[in-house]
Amino acid sequence: MSKIEQISILPMVMSDEDAEELKRQAEQIAEYTKAKRKWENAFQMWSNEQFIGNGINDYGCCGYGSMCDYCEDNSYGRPCVRALNAMCREKGVKIDYKNYNFEEIW
Repeated sequence: MSKIEQISILPMVMSDEDAEELKRQAEQIAEYTKAKRKWENAFQMWSNEQFIGNGINDYGCCGYGSMCDYCEDNSYGRPCVRALNAMCREKGVKIDYKNYNFEEIW
């Protein structure tokens, strides 16, 4: 008997309530991930506007904010988001992804 056949004959041990709770948790995680991604994209766009507004044309590593010390590679993607996430991890800071007032965060 193969492992797949062995697994398929095992009785289901998850109750309907547990299955519903697992589904609810998965939906919450998906919602949080979507909100985080939307916030990060908006933050990077705002950061890019700050660079241009200050006469800095380079993408990232502007030296404009406190998180710029954490900017390691600005040649791709979203350097300000990566730098902010690195700073938050090191300092144990949590970001409120509902707050789009980036001046407060900066």
